Amino acid sequence: MPAERLGLRVDIAAVARRALAVGRTGSIVDRLRSRWTLLRDPARQALSYEVDQDRLRGALTWVTKQVGTKPENARLTVVDGLVQIVPGRYGIGVDPTSTAPAVARALLAGEQSIDLPLATIAPPVTAERLRAIRISQIVATYTTRFPNVPNRNFNIGLAARALRGRLLDTGQTLSFNDAVGPRTRAAGYLEAPVIINDEFVPGDGGGVCQVSSTLFNAAALAGLKIEERSNHSSPVAYLPIGRDATVVYGYLDLKVRNEGAPLLLWAEVVGRTLTISFYGAPRSGVEQVAVATSNIETLPAPAGVIERRDRDLPVGTVKVIKARSGFRVTTWRVVHAGGGGIRREVIACSFYRPVAEIRRIGTRPVEQSEGRPPPASESRKRRVFP
Repeated sequence: MPAERLGLRVDIAAVARRALAVGRTGSIVDRLRSRWTLLRDPARQALSYEVDQDRLRGALTWVTKQVGTKPENARLTVVDGLVQIVPGRYGIGVDPTSTAPAVARALLAGEQSIDLPLATIAPPVTAERLRAIRISQIVATYTTRFPNVPNRNFNIGLAARALRGRLLDTGQTLSFNDAVGPRTRAAGYLEAPVIINDEFVPGDGGGVCQVSSTLFNAAALAGLKIEERSNHSSPVAYLPIGRDATVVYGYLDLKVRNEGAPLLLWAEVVGRTLTISFYGAPRSGVEQVAVATSNIETLPAPAGVIERRDRDLPVGTVKVIKARSGFRVTTWRVVHAGGGGIRREVIACSFYRPVAEIRRIGTRPVEQSEGRPPPASESRKRRVFP
């Protein structure tokens, strides 16, 4: 590997300091003699070298990637309801921190080669560390059910697998969007019903919001802090009103923060049920946590009819979406302590917008329906996954 790539470079500042010192140091006689000499023979300065430590460590990290093996974290898994530790694996590579000083000395000494000792590299999460946090029992769990819609069911399972096995350390915030990623065809998601402009239409990732909503309820029961949550535009069929959590990648997220002991997040689909659980260490004291709603206010649907021109429907076609009432709801976490005390905390306030009757009037020429796909409606830009 070239010395320059390892961070060797000319120490321009040191050379400049020596050059500037010529004729400016020593006694007045020495300075005059030096300046007189400069008139006949220019002074020459030997180059000084230094090593860019950041560049050197980066090069050594690259070497490790080429010749070494990455360490693998130990992890927790759940088998038949029991938490088990899957051991990790130590890696082998060059330790940039301990090796860099020796490499720097060799570069400055002009050596042409140097032997780099290999070292074992411990994974960030070891089995010993997992044993120490003693995660062994369910802290909270929540289950929702879903109908038999194959593509939607597939999406639910895919999102659940992205959450399964995540360890939430003390002080860590879990972002649903960061954990699950974009719900696109490239990521493996299928087309299933999604809510766009107050109605169900086909869209990639339909069903993922059932996973985020189930997670919201499990997190609330586990005592996690709800940092960010949004409700759907209308209540959902698989949960009581006020207990859903919609997500749109890059726009709406569900974020929960663990301020207690480390927790294991486990999500699985069995048949047509989705269960999300949090496992933790045995807890002293007995607390019962419940989620409840109150102050449910019904908002009547607006009078009148909203007409929308729709290029996705053929001319002469009218699609009617019935008017629906709206709601305001407050969602609470209620904790019954072992000594009989009760703590209440508002964890969400929901507003489900009332909607007037909508009539979509088709404007697409009939000939476009034969052999050519219809143009995408400009109104279908904001997607909320149910």
